[in-house]
Amino acid sequence: MDSFTIKYLTNDTDLINEVENFVLNWNDSSDFIITKTSGSTGKPKSILLLKSKMIESAQMTGEYLNIKKGDKAILCLSPSTIAGKMMLVRSIILKLKLSVIDVNSHIFNKIEEEIDFIAMVPIQLKNALNESVEKIRKCKNIIIGGGEISSSLENQLKEKKITVYHTFGMTETISHIAMRKVGLITEDYFTAIGATTFSHKDNQLVIESPLLECQKIITNDIVQLLDNKHFKWIGRSDFIINSGGIKIQPEIVESKLIKIIHSPFFISSLKDEILGEKLILVIEGKLDSKLNKELFESVLSKFELPKNIYFINKFERTDSGKINRMKTKEKLEIKL
Repeated sequence: MDSFTIKYLTNDTDLINEVENFVLNWNDSSDFIITKTSGSTGKPKSILLLKSKMIESAQMTGEYLNIKKGDKAILCLSPSTIAGKMMLVRSIILKLKLSVIDVNSHIFNKIEEEIDFIAMVPIQLKNALNESVEKIRKCKNIIIGGGEISSSLENQLKEKKITVYHTFGMTETISHIAMRKVGLITEDYFTAIGATTFSHKDNQLVIESPLLECQKIITNDIVQLLDNKHFKWIGRSDFIINSGGIKIQPEIVESKLIKIIHSPFFISSLKDEILGEKLILVIEGKLDSKLNKELFESVLSKFELPKNIYFINKFERTDSGKINRMKTKEKLEIKL
């Protein structure tokens, strides 16, 4: 009978020890696993995850993607994150053959065989598309989390004729509770996995997932609901900017700017005596003289135009590679 196995394709002793310690903790008598939140929208905090809920989550993913015993999986995410822990749980519960590789942006250097299941963050996917297209085409199920898939990355997937699953989830749901296909086959709406259902309150997503013991969680995510199993993600309510009485959703502005800005960036705000909040654009890298007023006006409405543009050499990021908007903004405010 196929059973869970681990193969290490790394010499990183800290990584190996983290994996081994997690497996030991998983097999002990405790009902919980201790982990930390990503810190992308606030200060990281320690939380307790029920093993029973982690098992249910793993089984939901396995059923949705039709993952079978003995399938080959890759761990290329830090075991200190929820995403890394959940890849280990899925491998244990679904009895997968797991290979552990270095946690970096170039993950296919040591992978030669066909893979049934791998989870990555967007920067890993981007580098894989640039360096290892043939290898990534051999991956049966690719799930992407830890950040948004940009339009340029989505177009690259289409050009390479590759489809991945973009995931949606949060701390309260342990891991993802919805997915949408992106790439050669692209879906506008996220689809619930398992018995999860959706509703909304003031356009904010409400999640109910009985198997995960989630009873009507009101999120900070602004969505367009298709039905109780499908939604289109618009942005986060806690990122909304109120500038002179005009409410602006940063993610909507960002989706337009991605056509003209090719470096990492985000829309934020600073306090303003007249407007209350003024819209700003923060770009990673050096000053780009090509970004002029006429270019911005070609894609943005007058209320979406940033009042100031700031360039920062390097953004603050979470362990999963997601831009930490709050810390990066704090870094900017110190300089101003």
